[in-house]
Amino acid sequence: QGSSWPKPRLGSARSSPAPPRLVVVPESCGACNAASMTSEVAPCMPLQIFLRSGTGNGRRQRPPAEVCRRLAENMDQLVDLVAEVSGGSGDGPTTAGTWSGSGASPEPISAASDAGQASAAEPPPAGGGAPGHGREGLQRSISEDVQKNMRLVLESLEDAADRIERGDQVDGTAGDFLTHFIAADLPVRLVASLGDLAFEVRKVVTSVFSVIVRLGSGLGADHQIQDYARRTPRFFHLLVEGYSREKTATHCGMMLRSCARHRQLVAAFLEQPLVFNRLLTFTSHGSFDVSSDAFSSLHDLLLTHKDVSATFLEGNFQEFFRLYNALLQTDDYVTQRQALKLLSEILLDRTFMRVMLMYIGEEQFLQIHMNLLRSDSKVIQFEAFHVFKIFVANPQKPPKVQLILYRNKEKLVRLLETLGANRQDDKQFAEDRSTVIGKLQALEAPPSTKKDSTPTSASASPAGGSFSPTTAGEPPKGAPEA
Repeated sequence: QGSSWPKPRLGSARSSPAPPRLVVVPESCGACNAASMTSEVAPCMPLQIFLRSGTGNGRRQRPPAEVCRRLAENMDQLVDLVAEVSGGSGDGPTTAGTWSGSGASPEPISAASDAGQASAAEPPPAGGGAPGHGREGLQRSISEDVQKNMRLVLESLEDAADRIERGDQVDGTAGDFLTHFIAADLPVRLVASLGDLAFEVRKVVTSVFSVIVRLGSGLGADHQIQDYARRTPRFFHLLVEGYSREKTATHCGMMLRSCARHRQLVAAFLEQPLVFNRLLTFTSHGSFDVSSDAFSSLHDLLLTHKDVSATFLEGNFQEFFRLYNALLQTDDYVTQRQALKLLSEILLDRTFMRVMLMYIGEEQFLQIHMNLLRSDSKVIQFEAFHVFKIFVANPQKPPKVQLILYRNKEKLVRLLETLGANRQDDKQFAEDRSTVIGKLQALEAPPSTKKDSTPTSASASPAGGSFSPTTAGEPPKGAPEA
């Protein structure tokens, strides 16, 4: 360039040769020799081709059986390491960091066991000496090996998912991965030790679970996944117990919501009422992130496959709403609001018609929503109204429900007339409120009490108040009895 190349002379028929072109050779290419480096065109494929050749049918991919065997060995090493640090002898109770086989029945994880796992996963204290640093290094090495092998599984499954979406034929590699993955009981083993893996590894584990559930029907493995979930009840138990530790709550929640997309997995989950009730308790967790995530999982499990969950709610009505109505009466605003919103979605959906009729037939449940109408929060009042209006609109009210509404209708009408003052533009709400007020004003006493009942709320209550705070198991102070 510049003076190193002679400039062509004017009038000359020949010009000097052009300078050679610069050739960039990818570092990852080992096919180029010194001779090809000097040629104008290097015989090299683009770098992107080399990067892609390691996935799919690439030469670096190991057989699915070997990858899953290595993962199982990793999990055994991690369990032994955690047990050694926590002083476990192997004879104690099963914790979330250990694996007791696929057939183990779910047992609550104690706080002491959880604390032991937490201490095992945290770095040793300063000055802990070589043993502590050696354990930390070994745990990090195991975690990295798990991540490497899980990425191989993920790449194969995602490649199969892409092929299915394009309508291309899928080879048997992804199916083999799924078969060996389940045969090695890796879903339970990975979730059991999730808190002892690094954050990035937990993300990969979550992604693999999501793809497995999504690919089930495409690979013809629906029955295989469903059978594993039913014969391994501990799997769902461990996922729900993941909410007890904030470091695993988000990942376990994502896996639960992935399962909620699969009809048969929802049915298998709901076959364990104790595990479902345990999930309910986490919706009122002290941590906002944990409680919100638990509510999201509860929402998806109940409303994704509604016919399945409707059958469950009908069969477990009393126990479910005993726990759920406690959420409506909590002092926590966020929990109360989310519980009311989800409840109204359930009761107003035609799939849950039988559940709705059972709910609005309980006078104790009516008392809860009458009290929520008096909440200091306008939002809580608004959400409570959407449930209260179902009690009023029921054309076949049980006598006790009708009597409570009749004796308190004047106070209720006055309260509803002031409700929604900040919702002047909400025409649907205004129409619903007008309908409810009209039905209350036209309400008569039940036939059995017409002779001695008077529609005055003041005389109906000896204590003078009909909307005092209540619990689901006791009537409000001064509430009339049928």
